[in-house]
Amino acid sequence: MHYELTDMTRADHVDSPRDLVLAGARLHGFVGGDKTVGLHAGIDLAAGSTIRGAGFAYDVALMPIGVAVRFGRSSFFALGTGVGAMGAIGTLDDAVTLPVEATLEAGRGIRGLARARTSWIAGADGRHDGARGKAFADALDAMLALRIGHHYEDYGYPSGNGYFIGVAYRELLDSHWVGATIGYSIDLGTPR
Repeated sequence: MHYELTDMTRADHVDSPRDLVLAGARLHGFVGGDKTVGLHAGIDLAAGSTIRGAGFAYDVALMPIGVAVRFGRSSFFALGTGVGAMGAIGTLDDAVTLPVEATLEAGRGIRGLARARTSWIAGADGRHDGARGKAFADALDAMLALRIGHHYEDYGYPSGNGYFIGVAYRELLDSHWVGATIGYSIDLGTPR
């Protein structure tokens, strides 16, 4: 589970919207009979605003289809897909998104957090081909962070938590967006 705040600035255009601020939560997990490979599901909920052309912004996704591979005590790599929605009132056309997301979390007390999500857009023709690799997807979102925290094991369950800081990158509206992410992360694993 992550609680996070991301502030991004449009790096290559000065058109409105220029800044995007989103705060939210991400809850992802996996289950399965095998303690190494499992079925992955997740939900992402974020809301905020665009700045300089202010409009309520949101980015939500439900990813019930996926697979995860666990390594170490609580590290994992996951791939998930589903459906989402993203937009900003008055500045970014509302659209249905079809995301595919890769997530990697590795380490214990000091933990690396990485994710990359590509999305195809439906319902907003002006947002098609918004990512630089136009043939690949309509939007791209990525984050790379480092968490400084604690690792502990209660009753054999490996757990950890702590604050993280990272860099964020997005390709949207045929533009590059760069920024920073801060947040709090909690992880919990089953005994192996």
